[in-house]
Amino acid sequence: MALLIIAARRYERFSSLATGPWEDLMTLKKPFVATLFAAAAFASPVIAETDLTFNLFIPQNHFAWPVFEAWAADIAAATDGDVRITFPPQSVAPPPGIVDAVRNGVADGGFIFNGFLAQSAPGTMLTQMPFIDLGNSEAMSVAFWESYQEFFAGVEQIRGVELVSGFHLGPTYLCSTTDTPITTLEDLRSRRIWALPGTIADTFAAMDLAITASPAVNLQELVSRNTVDAHYGQTMETTIAFGIGPYTKSCVEMSPHMLSASFSIFFNQRVWDRLPEEYRAVITEYSGPALARRLGAATDVADDEARAQLEAMGVTFAPVDPDLLAAMHDASDGVAQLWVDQIEAAYGLDGRAIIDATRARVAAASQP
Repeated sequence: MALLIIAARRYERFSSLATGPWEDLMTLKKPFVATLFAAAAFASPVIAETDLTFNLFIPQNHFAWPVFEAWAADIAAATDGDVRITFPPQSVAPPPGIVDAVRNGVADGGFIFNGFLAQSAPGTMLTQMPFIDLGNSEAMSVAFWESYQEFFAGVEQIRGVELVSGFHLGPTYLCSTTDTPITTLEDLRSRRIWALPGTIADTFAAMDLAITASPAVNLQELVSRNTVDAHYGQTMETTIAFGIGPYTKSCVEMSPHMLSASFSIFFNQRVWDRLPEEYRAVITEYSGPALARRLGAATDVADDEARAQLEAMGVTFAPVDPDLLAAMHDASDGVAQLWVDQIEAAYGLDGRAIIDATRARVAAASQP
């Protein structure tokens, strides 16, 4: 288009001068101008190269780093190197502040634990409702993205950012740090329990259990000092990564699991809107369910490897006691009801129906 405008202006200039001897000159110029118009009409628009910074708050040895790097490489290859996603060596903000940092342009993109969005964007919590996870993180990741798109993409906005994908970490486990495993509700009542804030902590509080709720990074100090003698909220992989393995003696098996943590992936809205449509299409193609699947699959591998390490360290796994499981289900139903009420008040949606549909989607996606 720029070439067309330039050519037109030059043609008008020569036309205005085309008197007397200039007429012969214009006769020579017209074929050239016509050729220039034709070339400009078929030329592709020139698109500037785009560098996007994407924040990862996880350490560089975390299993998700190679997945994000491969995602960036695929996008670069699909755009002939015009879109380059790079990762700052350190997080630009603490985990709860990632959305604010991206919204304010400190980074162009990032991801965040959806628990930090529970009040402002409650729809992101739909797959963190109790007892949905069947132990397949790839299925959970895809189900989260597809369910969110179906039920909330049209009604929920996270100010200043554009969601492009999401994923789940592995299921969380109830574990003992003593030689006595947790086999009954009475056993659990006798423990000082660390619980992950959110669904697990709220459920255990409803059961009148003695809990300490804090970020997962605090757990290693608590177990090493014998401040707590049970913990619920770590995945297999984070039990190893956060140094909890040496203090863990046994864990309880259950399916569905009470909780697994979900995350949303996004870009700054202004940056996203300024991208040419063809660039947005490429990023969308490699994000969405495709990136959710890749991250979920990597999570499954990391959890399997971590469980093997824990078993090699002597950690045992036993089925949950039916009475203990029933008590957890009863208490967690109140947690789910709070979310149902929140969704109805915010969006006029049937939260119970959404939970049921999401649970069915996870079950279908978890089939071999």
